[in-house]
Amino acid sequence: MPGIVKALMVPGLPQLIFEQSGDGPWQVFREAMKTAALQVEAAAPEVLVLYSAQWISVLGHSFQYAANPSGLHVDENWHDLGDMPYSFQIDRDLTARAERLSRSRGLATKLVDYAGFPVDTATLVALRYFNPKGHLPVVIVSSNIYASAEDAMTLGQAVGEAIQQSGKRAVLINCSLMSHRFLTEVVTPQTERFSNPQDDQWNRQMLDLLGQGQGLKALEWGPEYVEKANPEMGFKGFYWMMGAMNNLSAPAQVLAYGSLWGAGAVVLSYDVH
Repeated sequence: MPGIVKALMVPGLPQLIFEQSGDGPWQVFREAMKTAALQVEAAAPEVLVLYSAQWISVLGHSFQYAANPSGLHVDENWHDLGDMPYSFQIDRDLTARAERLSRSRGLATKLVDYAGFPVDTATLVALRYFNPKGHLPVVIVSSNIYASAEDAMTLGQAVGEAIQQSGKRAVLINCSLMSHRFLTEVVTPQTERFSNPQDDQWNRQMLDLLGQGQGLKALEWGPEYVEKANPEMGFKGFYWMMGAMNNLSAPAQVLAYGSLWGAGAVVLSYDVH
């Protein structure tokens, strides 16, 4: 059946693709990403649709529109881990449709088609797992720093509508962290921990709701969760995902959860149909 066949929420930190000796706690996330990748493969999507909390836009919501983004990326924070070469294809038809529908719903949007326009770390980490051969076309949506939760849901609804109109099978990927407070010291797998232990409590409460298929309650609790746990970009990626899925009762499967450099990270999987 066409439409959204699976949705994921995944961390977008480079520790997930650069292995080091003795980093068992981070290996748990890598194994979960591999499991999620097998689930994506089994779902047989025709396109991947990503929302990246690390692609931060200011003037509205941006859509990557260059036909073949390619280049070499170095993470601005963990540049010592290694280089990230990339080359992939954009589904320009679906991107244009999603941008047009988003604009028709009153959102400020734009198509980004510039040679050498940077691609963020979270997008590349996700594509390394879910599109390693580059055989699937991709749609990439930015995270507007000034957007409200309602705007993010509206954006997701427009993207979901665009996917339905296209008749394609799509996998949604929300590249976002939960609690977003990094440790300000050099972290090793042996010293990994939450920068704020209370964040773990708030994150688990949110994951409990999602695991029970209580998406509506999660949305209602969202403002308080954002205030307490400081999720990445105000949890907008989650609101976007919920808007696109249009299925608030789907239970989530937690493949991995814990801290990454002090922040809260989860590999979360939804079967939408």
